[in-house]
Amino acid sequence: MSDAEDLWPVEPSTAVAETLADPALPVELFSKIVALTMAIAEDPWLDSSEPALQGGAWRTVPIPDGGGIAEYLIKTEEHSVLLTRIFPF
Repeated sequence: MSDAEDLWPVEPSTAVAETLADPALPVELFSKIVALTMAIAEDPWLDSSEPALQGGAWRTVPIPDGGGIAEYLIKTEEHSVLLTRIFPF
């Protein structure tokens, strides 16, 4: 199995795409979200993540250095992740 096959493709929801496209989003926070997205792609069950209120395969994880919270859905059958919401602080 190659490294690419080990990755979990992460797709942003429309809400996340709008948050990332917002010119008011600080560059530093944008960079933290991108880095977090890469970490999720490598391992969606990050040690810092917790089950979300929805239960099941839904997870929440803090954005590093107090940047906010991200919420995502692990789609095990599709071997992919949907980044559903970003709550920047």
